[in-house]
Amino acid sequence: MTWMRRKTLLAVALTSLGLLAPACGGGSGADSDPPPDQDGPVIVPPTTAQLRIVQAAPGAPAMDIYLAGSSTPLARAVAYGTTTPYLTREPASVTVELRPTGASPDSQPVASTPVRLEAGTRWTVVTAGQFQSSDSEAALRAVLLRDNPVPADQGLSRVRIVHAGSDIRDVGVDLGQDGSVEVASLSRFQTSGDEALVVPSGAALQVGLVTGGTDQVLTSFTVPALGSGTDTLLVLTGLWAEPARAGDSFSLLTAGRDGTLAILRQNPTLYVLNASPDAPPLDLFSSGHELTDALPYGALSASLQVPPGTYVLDFFTNTPGDARPEAAPVASATTPVLVPGERYLMVASGYVTPPGPSAPAFTLLPLTERFANDPTNLRLRWVHAASDTPTVDVGPLGSERRVLPDAPFLGVPFAGATAQDGLPLPSGGTVTLGVVPSNDANRSPRATFKVTPQPDTRVFAVSTDLPGASPGAWDLQLLLVDTTRTPWTVSAQPREP
Repeated sequence: MTWMRRKTLLAVALTSLGLLAPACGGGSGADSDPPPDQDGPVIVPPTTAQLRIVQAAPGAPAMDIYLAGSSTPLARAVAYGTTTPYLTREPASVTVELRPTGASPDSQPVASTPVRLEAGTRWTVVTAGQFQSSDSEAALRAVLLRDNPVPADQGLSRVRIVHAGSDIRDVGVDLGQDGSVEVASLSRFQTSGDEALVVPSGAALQVGLVTGGTDQVLTSFTVPALGSGTDTLLVLTGLWAEPARAGDSFSLLTAGRDGTLAILRQNPTLYVLNASPDAPPLDLFSSGHELTDALPYGALSASLQVPPGTYVLDFFTNTPGDARPEAAPVASATTPVLVPGERYLMVASGYVTPPGPSAPAFTLLPLTERFANDPTNLRLRWVHAASDTPTVDVGPLGSERRVLPDAPFLGVPFAGATAQDGLPLPSGGTVTLGVVPSNDANRSPRATFKVTPQPDTRVFAVSTDLPGASPGAWDLQLLLVDTTRTPWTVSAQPREP
């Protein structure tokens, strides 16, 4: 698969890159290195200097940017995710000050950093951290970088990385996601240093993050093809604690010479649940890459993070090793388009070998995790993956232990699921859910399940047939896929006697 391809990286020392002021007002612009020798086409006029601002502090208001002593902003209303163009200035030692838009020029800046704007130099100020944070280690600050005023060679692109994420400490960076970690440990509010990473231009680039100093994968991003001869700043920003689809989630801000290129969400993540009643332990492949091995009935795969796109998933009876079998798969299914920032549950259901003409064949039910944020309740989404069961109504039992006509889940067909935000079930007791055919006027449940709601919990309740169950026996169980924490987990709950 494309994310497994190997890519040649060349790390070169660019001595014109690499001054870091790690904290608000910190660093010494007067201690900057002398201007580099310019042995290529110059993109900064030799008698002036250039400066830009990258606003990478989630939750912070738009900022007005001042040079200390001036009552006129250098740039106005620089919002989160925005990169200003390079602004040309006369050489001078200055202090860059950031204030919320509209604040008085005489007010205390929320962050500042000194910069020695020498002739022929180019600088980037990155705002990082959390606005008005009570944690001094995570508070808003300015990170200062000295940029290269000479373009990269044709056919290549230079990459620098800034860790501006405030709630995750140390990460390693694997450019190409090929197992070779180019930056072993990048601390919070630090840069990748004086060595720029030079990568081939013209092809999408996978950026993998690992726990600092280890090879434990945290997440990954897909960076669109970089232009030939360009410099790209990759800024890790946003909040790790937020869902990947959230507006202020942990993301990758990419900035080029003319401004922000994109804010990239994390690559999509999927889990596969084997809910096919006659399936053997399954090996799952996409093209020649094995995604999971020997997945038995009722089991949930590990989290699988892949670049955005559509994939054909091939299921094979388990065999030793991780090579794709030469035999035809027992079943294949195609995913929908997987989108950055989203998490998916893929439920393998139906029969590998249907026992009769009306029995559904093996199929893949793709479900997007979109539960509502609900700190006080359990959010439950019902998934009908019971191959021998007709269209059903599901809901808490009434006083006569029947499924009410206005049950919350009505007319759920096989391979169907209820609303994405989930049904809120209050915590503090046990709820008995009944399942009844939608056309059954009696409303006496054919199967019941007890659920004990916990606050701030999000669960897919996947109803399945037990392996070996007789057709029409309603011998069901629930596979409860808990998405509250990563990685997701699954537990089995049989029907009540």
